[in-house]
Amino acid sequence: MSYTYTELKSAIQDYTDNNETSFVSNLNRFIQSTEQRIFSTVDLEFFRKNVSGSITSGNQFLATPTDYLASFSLSITSSSNKIFLLQKDVNYLQEFNPNSSTTGIPRYYAAYDHQTFILAPTPNANFDTELHYYYRPTSLSESTFSLTVSSVSGTFVAGETITGGTSAESTTISSITSATEFVVIIPTGTFTVGETVTGGTSGATGVVVSTSADTTKTFLSENAPNAMLYGSLFEAYTYMKGEQDMMNLYNGRFGEAISRVKDLAEARENSDAYRRGLPDRART
Repeated sequence: MSYTYTELKSAIQDYTDNNETSFVSNLNRFIQSTEQRIFSTVDLEFFRKNVSGSITSGNQFLATPTDYLASFSLSITSSSNKIFLLQKDVNYLQEFNPNSSTTGIPRYYAAYDHQTFILAPTPNANFDTELHYYYRPTSLSESTFSLTVSSVSGTFVAGETITGGTSAESTTISSITSATEFVVIIPTGTFTVGETVTGGTSGATGVVVSTSADTTKTFLSENAPNAMLYGSLFEAYTYMKGEQDMMNLYNGRFGEAISRVKDLAEARENSDAYRRGLPDRART
């Protein structure tokens, strides 16, 4: 069993028997909260990336990637030598280096905010950097499909919101394929064939001819479908202020599903360790 966004959305509505407008508009939030809960509960080490960058002399801040979730390591290159920085709390860095004008080869780094690292001491030269990090995979709620329109007036632009004149559905154009076809994030509802959609930025209009099928699946929707379903149902019942026994039921089933996800993550990690010639990590 696995889910596309459309299938999971329908399953949530079927289980809760709720098609109320405000409930449906919150389906994305239920799914995203569940994904975040899974990522914060399970170390999925195969969601890792490396990115190279640089820091300049006198600048103690380094921007994080937009999909950054958590660090695995951060290193700088000094005189052809790779130096791994130690991750600390931001307060530790500010006590260690209270005067940002004090420079040297960086030894520590910390999360300054959700977009930036702070380094200490402040770099005394330009350094190449390499960040090995856990990334946040694309949410199932960000799945896309193709929307085809006719009788176009004006020019639609990527990134703008389009709204249906009959359905009142709205979504974001992810990319433009042609003047009459674009890739959009799947809305919580459904655009109506024959209705006029209007671009919120461009003011362009077009008549909906067709939409393609939703076939996109993510790692979690394929490998942890029960965790996605029961976690979303728990979020949904919390939103509805539903019966406590139902909330306990779905939260318990989510916990059972998470245990299987942990087993999957551990099995993959041990498999990778075997290929690298490392000992298996003991199961707990």
